[in-house]
Amino acid sequence: MHETHSNLADPALSQLPRALSKSAFAKLVAVSPGRVSQMVKQGLPVEADGKIDVARGKLWIAENINPTRAASQAKGPTLFGEERQKASLTEERARLAKEQADAAEIKNAILRKVLVHASDVEREWASVLRKVRSGVLAVPSRVRQLLPHLTPHDVEAIDNELRRALEDLAHDE
Repeated sequence: MHETHSNLADPALSQLPRALSKSAFAKLVAVSPGRVSQMVKQGLPVEADGKIDVARGKLWIAENINPTRAASQAKGPTLFGEERQKASLTEERARLAKEQADAAEIKNAILRKVLVHASDVEREWASVLRKVRSGVLAVPSRVRQLLPHLTPHDVEAIDNELRRALEDLAHDE
């Protein structure tokens, strides 16, 4: 009927019939006919006559079947082609190596005390802020001793302003 973009991109596909029976398609992609039936239930496109368009079928498999599963790692011609399997395996190994290197880097940074746990930082800052709060709340009492001419009303006004500033800071987001 019409040649798809995938057929043009893959010369091997142009030598195959455009559509195959389920069993022939199963042989082509190196799976059992039962697996092809499962894929049909999962959405593998099927023509009205029950045949599977080779290009659309391979494209669907590439987009919908996990190439890292053991069943798709079989030797020889498979669902994904040997090059794609090798690339996928190489990518997976590279990703794993990077994750392991990152984990080792974090562990070493913690051991060198370059990196600390967030809970330790939070606890230390909470301690510092408690000391700051205590110091600020002690100011009116110290001011009363240093400046005896201030009235109790003046000292209370200073105390209220300092408390309001602390409240504003506590609720500032």
